[in-house]
Amino acid sequence: MSQSGGFTRDSLAGAFDVSRETLARLDAIIAELDAWRGKVNLVGPREWPMIWHRHVADGLQLMPLLGSARRVVDLGSGAGFPGLVIAAALEDGHVTMIESVGKKCAFLRAAIQAAHLPARVEQARIESVDVEDVEVVTARALAPLPKLLELSAKWLEAGAFGVFPKGENLDEELTAARQRWTFTAEVIPSRTSPTGQILTVSEVRKRDV
Repeated sequence: MSQSGGFTRDSLAGAFDVSRETLARLDAIIAELDAWRGKVNLVGPREWPMIWHRHVADGLQLMPLLGSARRVVDLGSGAGFPGLVIAAALEDGHVTMIESVGKKCAFLRAAIQAAHLPARVEQARIESVDVEDVEVVTARALAPLPKLLELSAKWLEAGAFGVFPKGENLDEELTAARQRWTFTAEVIPSRTSPTGQILTVSEVRKRDV
């Protein structure tokens, strides 16, 4: 940990059981992000000093929740968190990152190439993407839960489960979502934010209205 209490690059290995190979891939991702962030709006300047805590560690804490799953789709990938981090830490798996903004897709592809990640990028709106065989759906800061379930339903209803980092308004989002959806949910406290929570959802079905 740093003096401010945040995870640092050097503290990640012990805290999240990160291998040397995974750390090397994460280094390559961050180096590529540093090269791109001046020309593409990926990470704000005030966030950059906490990149390992707010973005890398935030993604690594999701890994135990994936269990034995190896096929992941990350919705609205943006700057690649958590998709790139999951791909860096995932053994014998694959991550599909869906992003509609061309410049962000270009960065994601460059990061995948630089870090030799088992991942691909699909430039498209989430609504237009065909369903592929995945086990896990992830998304970070994409939409409130009712909308998020709508966007991810075609994978969730096919049997995948969702792993979604959420904020302090999760209780309200769950209440709103249950008006339209039935699902099994588990809430896990975040290790990187005192107000953050991680929601896992499974057995998702839309209610008959």
